[in-house]
Amino acid sequence: RVVVVAGDNASGSTLLPWLGSGFRALGAASTGHEVETAACPFDKRRNGMLLGAGAIGMVIETEESCNARQVCGASNAFAVKARLLATQYSNSAFHGAALDRKHIGSELSRFLDDVELIHGISKAEIASHGVYLSHETSTHASSASSCAGNEVAALRMAFGDNLLSKMRILNTKGFTGHPMGVSFEDVTAVEILLQQKVPPLPNHKEKDEYLGDLNISTKGGPYACRYALRFAAGFGSQVAFALYATAQYE
Repeated sequence: RVVVVAGDNASGSTLLPWLGSGFRALGAASTGHEVETAACPFDKRRNGMLLGAGAIGMVIETEESCNARQVCGASNAFAVKARLLATQYSNSAFHGAALDRKHIGSELSRFLDDVELIHGISKAEIASHGVYLSHETSTHASSASSCAGNEVAALRMAFGDNLLSKMRILNTKGFTGHPMGVSFEDVTAVEILLQQKVPPLPNHKEKDEYLGDLNISTKGGPYACRYALRFAAGFGSQVAFALYATAQYE
């Protein structure tokens, strides 16, 4: 059993002058004066990222350990909220800050192939009965070099246009900003599978034709799904994937 606690205060008074100046120098920070114009994931108006802060907590436990506690009649009530089926982490050393769509696409394809080999879950099953929690940070030096541009290109490479059109695409950074050490998306994935609801994509008003047609969760609400695919990226071309399933998954 592992207890995961993560927190940061990237937008606090101590770190913001340093981190904010760094992202401004990279041309990656939004200069919008309001959240509605500064945090616009997948929107044509996106103009840079907005730093965020917060904390999460997760308990990850093997099935054997969980079953043993239930057999022993543990007094503290608990329930399995979701299953973490697979994870993958890699680094291409492509660039200090930019994303490499070919690397992301090839690594996602490798991850999906391993999931099908080990768990028997095809990418068609994930696309048709799952949601995708994106990394999209709203950076937008150009359409081709933007976070969304590279991420969507990688998704098309791995899933193809037809399957991608079926997968509901989510993003939480319009609510939380972009923290440096907290993955809000992972706890969101668990809650989505538990509640069978998806959040809306905030501040999305204008379609970006460069990204093409996407099944974006603009309004949110009830959504039946079995899987949640999570993508995260970090400085130095680090990329990570995680696949969650409902607690009822066998």
